[in-house]
Parts: sequence; C-alpha cells; structure tokens
Amino acid sequence: MHTSPAGPPAPRGRTALWRAIRIGFSLSPLLAVHLALFTIPVIAPTLLGVALALVVSRVAGLGITAGFHRGLTHRSFRTGRVVQFLLAAAGCTALQKGPLWWAAHHRLHHAHSDRPGDPHSPVLGGFWHGHMGWLFTRDLMHPDPRLVRDLARFPELVWLDRLWMLPGLLLAAGCYLADGWSGVVWGFCLGVVAVFQVTFAVNSVGHLLGRRRFDTPEGSRNNLVLGYLAMGDGWHNNHHRAPGSARHGLAWYEFDMTYRVIRLLAWLRLAWAVREPPAAVLAAAHRDAVPPADSGGAPTPPAPRRSA
Repeated sequence: MHTSPAGPPAPRGRTALWRAIRIGFSLSPLLAVHLALFTIPVIAPTLLGVALALVVSRVAGLGITAGFHRGLTHRSFRTGRVVQFLLAAAGCTALQKGPLWWAAHHRLHHAHSDRPGDPHSPVLGGFWHGHMGWLFTRDLMHPDPRLVRDLARFPELVWLDRLWMLPGLLLAAGCYLADGWSGVVWGFCLGVVAVFQVTFAVNSVGHLLGRRRFDTPEGSRNNLVLGYLAMGDGWHNNHHRAPGSARHGLAWYEFDMTYRVIRLLAWLRLAWAVREPPAAVLAAAHRDAVPPADSGGAPTPPAPRRSA
C-alpha cells in the first residue's frame, strides 16, 4: 500500500494548483493541436498540406490501432523489437501519450468496462466524460505500473514512454519542412486532431450508439461509420467479445484496415502469431449477411448487467 511521506500535508489550494499544472502539461499537446485549427482561416490550404493530413492520419492512426491497441495492449500479434518500436513510435505521433500509459489505461478499461474503475465509461459518466472529459477530471500521469509489467521489460518502450512527445514533434517538423505552416496546420495538426477525435469516439460512441451482435457484459457497440473511420476499431462489440483477436471486422461488410495491415506484416514475415477470433464468434458474424440499418447510430437497449 502506498503511504504518504511524513510531514504536514500541503495546503489544499497548493495541492489543487499543482495537480492542475500536471494535468495541463500532460494535455498540452492535445490542447495545442486543437487550438492550432483556429488558424485555418488565415493559413491557406495547399494540395500538399491536404495530402500530408491523409498521411499523418494513417501513420498516427495505425500507430494507435495496430501498435498501441492490438499489438501492445492485447498482444494479438507478435513482431520483432524493431518493428514493435516503430509501431509504438508511430502511435506516439498521435500525441496520446506513451505506449505504456496508453496500454495501462486500456487494460483498465477492459478489466472494468462500464463499471466502477473504467477510466472512460460513457455509460457511467455520460457522453462527454467518456469522449474526453475523463482526461481533465483525474490526475492520470502515473498509472499502476503492474498493469504493463510485460511491456516494461523492453527498455526502448520505457524510453519512448518517457519521451512520448518526441516522435510527434519530429513529424510536425517534417511537415513544416515539406510545406511550411500549411504543412503544420493542415497536414500535422488536422491529421492528429482527426485521430484524437476518432479514438475518443471509440470510447464514447462505441459504447452508446450502434448494434450489439454479442451479448457482452458492457455497452460496447458496432458502429458502421466508426468502424470505417477508426480503421476497424469501431467494430467495438466484436472487439469486446474477442479482445485478444487481431481481427475486429468479422462480417463481410465490416472492413478492418488495421487487420489487413497486420496480415501484410505477417506476409512480409515481420509479424507472426496473429490471433484470430474463435470459430463460434466468426460463425455468429457470418450469419449477419446484411449490414443493419441502425448500426450507424441508432441506440439499442443495453445488455443486462452480469455479476462480476
């Protein structure tokens, strides 16, 4: 059990101020890229800037979905340490903090999904809390290291977790060299904000709106729009039914770009031990021959709560 050091407690006002400073510093990249979009009216777009936004959103997005999420958090496929580091570095360009921090909070989410202990449940805290408010309401600087003990044995991931802003800053600098401030604002910031908002939407919309193929003990949903925008991570009910699977899109219409990239890495012999969903899960998905009309957003009744 953690105990406070001896001595008089700090004044409540000073403690609150220091907590606010820590949270503000931790969230400064998120705030900076969003605020940068207010300069869009005065910075003209260029074709290269728009192209950079697409490239940045794919690199950062796959770094989150293939690197942080399916690779590190769930260990749904394996790679060598160089590829693992590159995928994690790509995830850091999304500015969603470091790989160990991200994996720790996502493992907490699965351990306590839509129950007390879930860091970002919209079912418990409402839409805005689940979307991004959870980042501002708690001091999230130091998650429990026991949650990522398996990842902490890689010193390069520990280093990346400490210097998580560096890959993003380097990518922003590259965008500036390629296209000046248009490259930074239209290319880097717009691309990263898109990844931020889609990731947030998986946490919020993915537990409130859409269709439930599987009767899982939380509120996860398959959302047709989010499934495509999140490169497969929006098939969230599928994911909660088989969290260890590298494949989230199960039915023919559930395109899963991240899974295709993982399969490409396997074909190139850069990844192996790609975990597939159980046969019963695939069979249930194959019975859904037509995408339902409500899967893009209409709410469905929540599943009955199962006892832990």
